Amino acid sequence: MFQPTNIIRLLLVAGLLMAWSCTAKRSTQSNANSQPGATTRQTETAKSIETAKPQTEPGALKVGEASGSYTAKGETVTLKYAYAGRAQRFGEESVVILLTDKEIPPEALAEEIKDQTMLLDGKIRGLEYAIMKDGYWVRYHPGQYQESKSPSLKDYVIENDIVKGSDEDKGGLTDGKYARSVKFVAAISK
Repeated sequence: MFQPTNIIRLLLVAGLLMAWSCTAKRSTQSNANSQPGATTRQTETAKSIETAKPQTEPGALKVGEASGSYTAKGETVTLKYAYAGRAQRFGEESVVILLTDKEIPPEALAEEIKDQTMLLDGKIRGLEYAIMKDGYWVRYHPGQYQESKSPSLKDYVIENDIVKGSDEDKGGLTDGKYARSVKFVAAISK
């Protein structure tokens, strides 16, 4: 039978062996790293994992891009461009998002955010969103159909003046005449 002093000795010896083992491993790794051209398995594994990581998600939208489409009175429009800014809508400051089929020239963007002159003239087609405190409003161009919804858009976030989100509506209120399925990433213009 073990006496208490023998158990303490056994624990001390085991602790010394563990400490010596850890020190020997550390010394071996440090010697391998100090030799020119030598690498450890951990370093090689970390490098291969980093190389395998994609820089962006496949199919991820870039700033200024939209994907998806909407249907207005039987006509389907594919959306490619996303723009955002701040403007007054319904008596309050709102984030306005324009998703369009054609580019808006940079010199016309501020006016388009404020008054939608190109959209209303039919020069471009798209969706106009106003994001407010209690929800959002969307208008179809052409067609002028509009509706308000609550809460906000799906996946909607603003980070560092970049707004992202998605929206889907199968047109239940309009028997499918007005439907949309879109994603976007846009920089908020100053």
